Amino acid sequence: MLSMNTGKPAHITTREVTRGAMTAAIYAILLFLNQQTALGIETAMPWLFIFPIYLYAAAAPAQASFVCALAMALETFLFGGFTTWFYSWSGILSGFLTGVAIRRGLSGQIRLVILFVCQFIGNLLTMLVWAALFGMDLTEDFAMVRELVPWLDLKAFVLIFAAVLSLMTAVCVHLVGAALLLRLHIPCPPITPVTRIRPVKWLVWLSAGAALLFLLLPNMVLLTEEVRSWLLAAALCGMVYLDYLGCVRILQKCVASGHRGWAPVAVFGAFVPGLQLVGVIQGALWGLKNQAAA
Repeated sequence: MLSMNTGKPAHITTREVTRGAMTAAIYAILLFLNQQTALGIETAMPWLFIFPIYLYAAAAPAQASFVCALAMALETFLFGGFTTWFYSWSGILSGFLTGVAIRRGLSGQIRLVILFVCQFIGNLLTMLVWAALFGMDLTEDFAMVRELVPWLDLKAFVLIFAAVLSLMTAVCVHLVGAALLLRLHIPCPPITPVTRIRPVKWLVWLSAGAALLFLLLPNMVLLTEEVRSWLLAAALCGMVYLDYLGCVRILQKCVASGHRGWAPVAVFGAFVPGLQLVGVIQGALWGLKNQAAA
């Protein structure tokens, strides 16, 4: 077999082939359990499909992990139902690309972006393909949402929903995957310590500007539903980033003061409605103060 990078023969050991076969077998067990639990895994925890190839690709050469990923994709035809194909294939692609990134020593930010993009595309295609193949009318399901937010656009809602779901999946896989790699003694570039994280200047201004525009602009200018919906999407993305900065800043204060026991409370508060506003304000103040000091 030739190397994907140099064109020279790639050396794949018997141990790597054996581990690849075991990885494919574990994935087949997940598919079997998914069928036995009435599609419980793909409904509640579809991100579990990512971990087998994720761990193997981080430890094995790209050529071996590519063959293993291909075998896992083919297994889906044998042990998975039609709906499982979309979840499992996006999970295999996410795990393979992220594992290769780990083996190449790419930073945690790049790996997180890879996970998010793959999951976002997979979730978006899943919703659109399901609606087209099964004759689902998204407007009927969207009617309840329109009762709460009458001006919200369907396209913007679908994108927001897919983005939030993909972000949560990416963060979950990124953190749990790092813990598993450490436990299995697989070399992995370390995650940036919380004390070294700093705000990105232009992102802080962009996030704060999007949030202010969403709050103030509709009161001054008559906007169409579509424009207001996309403004909402931009404001939500901005507030998510500011909430993240606020959570990081609170964690840094916990570390500096020695009160590490409050760290889980800070992380939990970043996901609780109402308390999120504290994180958004804290993140905005930290980002703007950091720029003023610079």
